[in-house]
Amino acid sequence: MQIFDSYAHLLQWVEQKGHSPEVLGYAPDGSPLICLRTGGDKTPAIFISAGSHSTEQAGVGAAMGLLESLDTEHQVYVFPSRDPMGMNGYAYVLGLSLDEVPELNSAADVQDVLKARGEVLYEEGETVLALVGEYGYSTRGLLGKFEVGAEFLEPLFGRRIFFPSGDEGEGTAPCQRAYSLIVTPGGEVLHINRFHDTAWAPVEPRCTRNLMARINPGLTLDLHEYGGDGFWFSARHQQTEEDESWEKRMADTMIRAVADSGVELAPLGYMPGPFFEVQERGVVWLIAQQRGEGLNLADYGARHYGPAFTIETGMKMAGGYDERVSTSMLASRTAISVFEERWR
Repeated sequence: MQIFDSYAHLLQWVEQKGHSPEVLGYAPDGSPLICLRTGGDKTPAIFISAGSHSTEQAGVGAAMGLLESLDTEHQVYVFPSRDPMGMNGYAYVLGLSLDEVPELNSAADVQDVLKARGEVLYEEGETVLALVGEYGYSTRGLLGKFEVGAEFLEPLFGRRIFFPSGDEGEGTAPCQRAYSLIVTPGGEVLHINRFHDTAWAPVEPRCTRNLMARINPGLTLDLHEYGGDGFWFSARHQQTEEDESWEKRMADTMIRAVADSGVELAPLGYMPGPFFEVQERGVVWLIAQQRGEGLNLADYGARHYGPAFTIETGMKMAGGYDERVSTSMLASRTAISVFEERWR
């Protein structure tokens, strides 16, 4: 299975394979946000996305694998990496605000650079947040850490904060990826997979929702990973009884296919947060209204277009990267097969 070391590597692979990407927009560093087309001409279209969290590289690998291998009459649009800046790594994004790309091998290295070269806005224990150039940089994750509108965050309102990955694994060694956070104009720290339903939004979700408005997808699949050792996915309640029925049929068929393949599922009763409903082992239903924070991609797809799923493979799955990619692809193909049945 293909592992991409950086976003530049992904773009090089796309070129070598002879694909003709559509550029939807540009990240603040100038990286093109690309979409790739496969499948036939039949509608409704299928939308596959990955990489909104840059450490979750099996999703990116699965998206590109589906691009190469899917056989369907339906139009398929693949947005393989929604955070190209983060995919290029923490040293890269910090180098955008310095005169060089620093050498970083640990959280201690990050802390030293931020204190020496940045304007420190917040410091507590091993957590340091500094303004360097146009962006905020932190030594650690900050989601849920601060009150909305905290005064020290004001220099970062409407800007980005990057912190380094600390996970071990393919493409996720310490500092090899940068996790991208967005500070809203009102001072709420969120991650990049939000803003699909808000007037103010960074470029990445604006490109996503603009593409969705154009292609009107009948199925949305967002490929993710999490820190566990099993497989699960989240479904969404639909706006019509017919869509709800097909969402449930897809969910039932997907989880059976993955279980029958021998892949370990997340434990019975596993619930990632209080805003989920447990359906059965490996299947949960996300209730976006209870979570707040704005709609993520699958929430938005369900709200406006039809069936939508967030597929989650565990970074600690026994079979490693190859198993995670193949499982994500299996779940996606299964959902697509039920989708095709609906539109015959």
